[in-house]
Amino acid sequence: MGRLGQTLREALPIVAIALAAAALTAWLHPRRPAWFLVEESGQWNLPVGEIAARFPAPGTIVWIDARSAAEFEKGHVPGAILLTEDGWGEQVAANIDRLQEAMGRPVIVYCDGSGCERSRHIAERLRQTVGLEPVYVLKGDWREAP
Repeated sequence: MGRLGQTLREALPIVAIALAAAALTAWLHPRRPAWFLVEESGQWNLPVGEIAARFPAPGTIVWIDARSAAEFEKGHVPGAILLTEDGWGEQVAANIDRLQEAMGRPVIVYCDGSGCERSRHIAERLRQTVGLEPVYVLKGDWREAP
């Protein structure tokens, strides 16, 4: 038991430090994965092909781009507001007038396609912290938007 005991005594602090670092990262990371998966009802998902039929009046939609600033600069829906998880506070403050004007108007959040979760996160924050309704998540390519 001598060698095994010594090995365990040497390994235990390393394992404890690794577990503490992992727990701290999981707790503080801004894009940490969910602890459990919740099936979305899909009521806030809006396929790109349904936009024109659902909102026929031009200029009623408020577009929110949840991609990075570099991606936004390369191209975006005309008139879109850039809101990212990393720059949330500054970007909301810079666009507060436009967000207040969006009250009661349909808001569509997009990012890089159906597999992108950033748009869902930003849509949830707009509902919960800004108070915007209705806020939809675009399903499909934003370049095909009307």
